[in-house]
Amino acid sequence: MAAVWVARQTGKHGFEKLVAIKMILPKFASDPVFQKMFRDEARIASRIEHGNAAQILDVGEQHDVTYLVMEYVDGDALSSIHRALKRQNTRIPPGVVLRVMADACGALHSAHELRDGEGVLLGVVHRDVSPQNVLVSTKGLAKIIDFGIAKARDRVAGDTSTGQVKGKVRYMAPEQALGRVIDRRADLWAVGAILYHMLSGKPPYDGESDVQTLMALTSGLPPLPLPPTVPPAVAAVVKRALKPAPDSRFATAAEMQDAIEEAMVQAKLTTSVAAVASFLGQNAGDRAQKRKDAIALGLKAAAERDRVAELMRSNAEVVTGGMSDPGMRSSTTNLGGTGSHSSPGRSVTSGTLGSAAVDLTAVGPSRGKTIALVGAAAGGVLGIAALLALVMHSSSAREGSASAGQAAPAANALAVASGQAQQVSAKAASDAGAPAASAGPEIPTLSAAALPKAPATTYPGVQGTVPVVNANQVARPPVARPAPTTKRRIDDGF
Repeated sequence: MAAVWVARQTGKHGFEKLVAIKMILPKFASDPVFQKMFRDEARIASRIEHGNAAQILDVGEQHDVTYLVMEYVDGDALSSIHRALKRQNTRIPPGVVLRVMADACGALHSAHELRDGEGVLLGVVHRDVSPQNVLVSTKGLAKIIDFGIAKARDRVAGDTSTGQVKGKVRYMAPEQALGRVIDRRADLWAVGAILYHMLSGKPPYDGESDVQTLMALTSGLPPLPLPPTVPPAVAAVVKRALKPAPDSRFATAAEMQDAIEEAMVQAKLTTSVAAVASFLGQNAGDRAQKRKDAIALGLKAAAERDRVAELMRSNAEVVTGGMSDPGMRSSTTNLGGTGSHSSPGRSVTSGTLGSAAVDLTAVGPSRGKTIALVGAAAGGVLGIAALLALVMHSSSAREGSASAGQAAPAANALAVASGQAQQVSAKAASDAGAPAASAGPEIPTLSAAALPKAPATTYPGVQGTVPVVNANQVARPPVARPAPTTKRRIDDGF
């Protein structure tokens, strides 16, 4: 239902920290039920204060998608470690398994004991305790994650109704599989099922399909005994946790944690967190190194995006500063961050995580813009007048009978156009508040209708007449188009 990403949290004075971002998958993002479940997970898990439970740091929303900012655990799920070692024809040592699950019981007990402001138990039940939701860090710490379907008294999304089943069948208590009312002891059954699986190599109840597994689970028959290699004290703990009747199991997770610790001492399997870290370093160190390399590549790509974003921002400041510094305002989104920026007249939302963009927000019309536009208009008038003079001059040269009198209208037209441009520029300067320049001697005005019309001309060897093109018929010369360029797509490593 969700995807988890590694992200970088940044702050002042060079502060950086890796975090995990959990987001609902796009196909579930528009479902209000999943949105409520997501927010319930954040509200429940954020209250758990235990070293063996992954912490919820923040909750946010971007583009109508809710996300959780969680503690980043540099490690693997217990299920991934089990599969990786199975491919190497080996298993996790019993002492390591017992240490991990004893610590997980501590986190579960902290969740089960959550209370509201008046001291009343919230009745939290994880309901999905499984090897996939038990992380083991490279430092040997176990972390319980994913309270997305946890049962609690104040859930906004509502509780599971009778007849509905949530969780993984292989690690599901019989009463949970039957859709009955459950309590914290259902999680203890799941802990026993994980211990059974890791110690024997298979789940306590398993079938070719989920239906067959459910039938075996709800049959009331106990699972097969653990292999003889499992110490009797450890087997006794697992057997009690997997009792079909909840009243026959451990009453609390803390009681089961104590029982596991005592069994480790009796079986001489006492294992520390440091020993777990040492085992993972020797047998799963390549996975940790690959993960570090991937993160380093992502950070390098993010640094390059930072550099490009800064370059874009600097260029934007240069461009806007040349026109009118107060007239434009630029803002750059933060890399790897979320939130929204606001400026007068416009709200700008940050780009997605790991992206960079530059937003140029116009605040209002500037005096520099007005002068530039008027100058461009004046230049256009001068260009048309010059082109008109050039056409009439070439026409007169081909006739061979050009005279000074015929050139005068073109010169007058050029002078008139220049005078008009000067008047326009003077008016723009006056509107802008700049002192008007001396206009000099008055230039006579001449309308376009007063210009003499040149007669059609005949040339030897040319059939028909060649009309003289007037100013209204002058076409702009073709502009050579630049050759198309192909943009290269840069892979930034994500």
